[in-house]
Amino acid sequence: FDASGRLKSRCRAEYLWDLANLRQKVGVIEISRKGVLEKAFFIIPSVCSYLTETSKNHFVNNVNRTNLQTQLTEFSAQFDILYDEMKHQRIMTEHPILNLLRRSSGYREKLFFLNALLINLIMLVFYSYECSGTFICGDNEGLDTYRIRPGWNQVVIVLAIFQCALALTRQWWYVVERGLPKANQQIQRSSRTGPPSNPLLAWLLHLPPEQSDPTYRHMSQRRHQHWWQALVRPERIAFVRLLYLLSDLYFLGISIMTLTNILAILISSPGGKLLLMIQLLEVFNHSRVLQNVIRSITYRGNSLVQTGGLALLMFYFFGVIGFLVFPQYFQFGPADIMGGRKLEPNNNSARCTSIWKCTLIVLDMGLRKGDLGEALDDIEWKVEHDVADRYYIFYRMLYTFMFYATVTTILMNIIFGIIIDTFAELREKKEQVEEEITGRCFVCGIERFVFDQLSTEGNGFDSHVHDDHNMWKYLFFQVYLREKDFDQYSGGESYVFSKTLQLIRDPLTHETVTDIDTGRELKMSARQPELLWFPQRDAMVLKDQRSTKGQQLVGQMRELELRSSKVASAVVPGRQACARRGAVGVM
Repeated sequence: FDASGRLKSRCRAEYLWDLANLRQKVGVIEISRKGVLEKAFFIIPSVCSYLTETSKNHFVNNVNRTNLQTQLTEFSAQFDILYDEMKHQRIMTEHPILNLLRRSSGYREKLFFLNALLINLIMLVFYSYECSGTFICGDNEGLDTYRIRPGWNQVVIVLAIFQCALALTRQWWYVVERGLPKANQQIQRSSRTGPPSNPLLAWLLHLPPEQSDPTYRHMSQRRHQHWWQALVRPERIAFVRLLYLLSDLYFLGISIMTLTNILAILISSPGGKLLLMIQLLEVFNHSRVLQNVIRSITYRGNSLVQTGGLALLMFYFFGVIGFLVFPQYFQFGPADIMGGRKLEPNNNSARCTSIWKCTLIVLDMGLRKGDLGEALDDIEWKVEHDVADRYYIFYRMLYTFMFYATVTTILMNIIFGIIIDTFAELREKKEQVEEEITGRCFVCGIERFVFDQLSTEGNGFDSHVHDDHNMWKYLFFQVYLREKDFDQYSGGESYVFSKTLQLIRDPLTHETVTDIDTGRELKMSARQPELLWFPQRDAMVLKDQRSTKGQQLVGQMRELELRSSKVASAVVPGRQACARRGAVGVM
């Protein structure tokens, strides 16, 4: 309807006084309708403003980018989850206390870490052993009693109470903000995909339909439920939510920090405050580099566990061999004493009287020094033929060499190699994700250079992913379809609805279920949503440029034909005149 382009030319800030606000409230996407691209304009629902940057970054960095179909499928599967998160964030924002906690969560996390640093710094400087009423101990005095220096114990207690308040607040806030929504999502996913294959887990996580289905409370059978039925079937969902919370590793981590903080306050002995050192593990939440280091260890955890198990098995084998062949040589002499001081104390001064002791010595010396020969006494080189143990020196050499070759050189390097290779793989994967984000459109999958070549300003790709194929606008369009009545859909909206959504119907009355709070029709994602409505490997801007270039080419060809006809019309009379002059000359 804007073939002349006058309307588009007027959509600028100098003509529209509130253009920025209009762009925030009106969304536009491109949809593929039976192979033909068309634009869909819609009003962005207000709930979409509650989509957090954390959720955006988490999805963008963790989505499977094997191919375009895979990433669009995962994107479609996240529509309901992200929509529920938006509604949850809106509820917390509208509540004044929850909104205050939401806004201050980042500051509380930093304060928690800084307070943990301060507590451990005080313990580092002022915790020491006490000897004869002073904190200066001689070399020959026993180290039996330790405590913090006077005056600092009260400071540590005050800081520990403050730390405990921060820990309890953080734990409660995580349950409210992230824990319960994640548990509800897992319950809904389990109700759709079916119970787990493990019979015990299936029994523990089983829920009646009125508790696992979030739409059940809007149906007629729930509204006609008698009060005694609720007593007969209690709300088991709280127990299932607790089980899902306990399976959350982050929740378990902050729970351990909270528990140790409480124990540090309740335990009256001087060593109780030292439990606060566990609070320093909070550093992993504030450093992405350390998180990548931990991921490099846990990413291939199965391989590391199996290889580590093989290493422990080899330690056991060498411990048994030492028990059978060298029991009298696994004995260390007592440490030398000079001037009342022990020189080079040995923690393994025990004879190899059992396989358990031999294995522990092999494990300790083999891991710490990488050389099992340090755990054996020197064996004298005997050359007499009538000596029974004259070959023990060769057995010892073979025993220590085999340990060095198999355990120290091969197995330990395999373990280190797995960790290093995993770290390199994660770094390469991160670089590939960043390259995909900056070099390929998420929606259509077309490369960056295609759009940059068509742009005169060199920002064709950035303009495309921000205006034409903004992935979050496609999410907002799905939210718009969920909140709009089905009878008011346009042709394009009805087409997208048929590919991605379905109305929820009451199983008893077969009527459309409406939300008892808002009166809107309830919709849910289709069991197998189709991706045909996404403009895959296509964009309207490319077609416009192609048509423009085609028109320019046709115009140039027509102009060329016109010029050639003019030249031809000028050349033909000239040739005829020359021919007549030649004929006259011949005559």
